[in-house]
Amino acid sequence: MPAWVTLAKSPLSRFAMLLFALGLLRLVLLSVWEMHAALYRTHRREIPLTRLLIESLAWLFPMTRLYRARAGYSLASFTFHLGILIVTPFLGNHVDLFRDHFGLAWPALLKPVLDILTLLTLAAGAYLLLSRVYNRASRKLSNTPDYLLLALILCIFCSGFLSGQSWNPIPYDGLMLLHIISGMLLLAIIPFTKIAHCVLYPLVRLGTFVAWQFPPQAGKEVVQRLHGSEGRRI
Repeated sequence: MPAWVTLAKSPLSRFAMLLFALGLLRLVLLSVWEMHAALYRTHRREIPLTRLLIESLAWLFPMTRLYRARAGYSLASFTFHLGILIVTPFLGNHVDLFRDHFGLAWPALLKPVLDILTLLTLAAGAYLLLSRVYNRASRKLSNTPDYLLLALILCIFCSGFLSGQSWNPIPYDGLMLLHIISGMLLLAIIPFTKIAHCVLYPLVRLGTFVAWQFPPQAGKEVVQRLHGSEGRRI
């Protein structure tokens, strides 16, 4: 049996998946708990959930905001995220792997559709990587982990795409071993990196709303700390 098949079906692969799921669940629960505690301190219980949900969906699907600033970067980022969200869970081999580990499965997309989406994702990812390197504003906001994470995702998509092509010039077993190891590494580190925004992003609007709710008398305490007991009314 090839080494990559053994590794894909090993407890190590299952551990990476569980670390990914439980790590992200922990972040969500901590965020919800902290927001609940903040609201409790403000003695406020009314939350405009409908408005916040609409605002969250508007940012999750930013079709009207793609061309407001840096249109190329925004479109590439949207394509890159969309490709990851579609290709990763709906690839037939991934569905089979999840069924083998956890007994759950769902319909997979056709290979030609996935190939096109993979190429678009690779092109968008390459654009984002080059933009971080050559754009001064992006370069100032980027650090080493940002480049490494993006390169790791591109490695996973590139190796997966090449391994599924009949004209692949690289030995199949070695390529799949690289693909499996890279994928497991990414799953294991996601809860500890910026990619954790994949589950925290929908909570951003709610978190912003909670952050601007202050406890009673908070204004007076701020004035006293800034200006002492001689604080004046504005």
